[in-house]
Amino acid sequence: MNSRLILNGALSSAEGLAIDETICESAAQGVAPPTLHLYHYKPCVIIGRYQNAAASLRLDRCEMRGIEVNRRITGGGTVFMTPDQMAFGLALPSNFPSLPKSIQGSFEFLAAIFARALSEFGLQAEFMGKNDLAVGGKKIAGLAISQDMDGVTFFHSSLLLDFDIETMLDILNLPTQRMLDRGISCFGDRMTTIRRELPKRGIALSQLQEAVARALRLSLGMDFLQGDLTEREKERMAHLRRERYDNDEWIYRTRAPKRRMASAERKTPGGLLQVHLCAAGGAIECILVTGDYFSRTRDIARLESLLKWTSLDRASLEGRLAESGADRFIHQVDLPVILDLIQDAAKNANGLADL
Repeated sequence: MNSRLILNGALSSAEGLAIDETICESAAQGVAPPTLHLYHYKPCVIIGRYQNAAASLRLDRCEMRGIEVNRRITGGGTVFMTPDQMAFGLALPSNFPSLPKSIQGSFEFLAAIFARALSEFGLQAEFMGKNDLAVGGKKIAGLAISQDMDGVTFFHSSLLLDFDIETMLDILNLPTQRMLDRGISCFGDRMTTIRRELPKRGIALSQLQEAVARALRLSLGMDFLQGDLTEREKERMAHLRRERYDNDEWIYRTRAPKRRMASAERKTPGGLLQVHLCAAGGAIECILVTGDYFSRTRDIARLESLLKWTSLDRASLEGRLAESGADRFIHQVDLPVILDLIQDAAKNANGLADL
């Protein structure tokens, strides 16, 4: 099978995200081979598909620091990108021989490739938690995938050569200085970088990119020869920039609750999950599910559609969702957790009705 490597230098958030979505579309349509995109970003912060920019970020601090804000097509949480992080996009056809079908299996698949690359530098890495690659129990890479397009699995990731924790915490929407101070210590304990692990090696970004490309070639048995976007893909990339990644309607769009919606949230193994609903006559009149989880857009839309006008009685909710396979809609979030959050939000809705 043919394959392709696209190697770029520093890209704006709009350029990088548009190229990645373009190669994803091309692979889904069968008009381009499996494609690896290696690059790095100019300073920017990229939120997950289901997040709210204003709720996740201190947008005034981003503007003051000249840090671009954008939204990616993959789920997960907020990612602060700098030139000292290797950005990675990989589009593989869904029928690729060794590619797992599940989200969990796909994460482990990508983690094994990165672990192979890091072993060249003497680092032992392993998959950890929801979507992290870790060295010595500390996160060194965040992994993301999208299976929204039929026929393709798209991998998105950043591997930390170095990292600016203080700037990241300054632009995150943390409510108090005390939390900011605590966050620096917490993130320092939970995250690491290649340069922190190997301070005397002086590893360059190009060396890391070469190691990842080698690991992918060996793991998948493909050449990944360097190439470029086709003319058709360049036109598509320009269109995506105009319609999406240079468009404030996409970047700052909100799946925010209406004023009279009640909410409940929980940190789950699959990420932060938030349920917002309004009730009428003991049933769900409207509902939104937001957070930094991983799912397919159509599965979230189906979940919300299934729940609309369902009785808030737990047995009714459970029966409605169980028969539709909703326990598989959100990665690492079990059906009882979804039910608990719906009922917690319903209790809060009753409280609003009493006001």
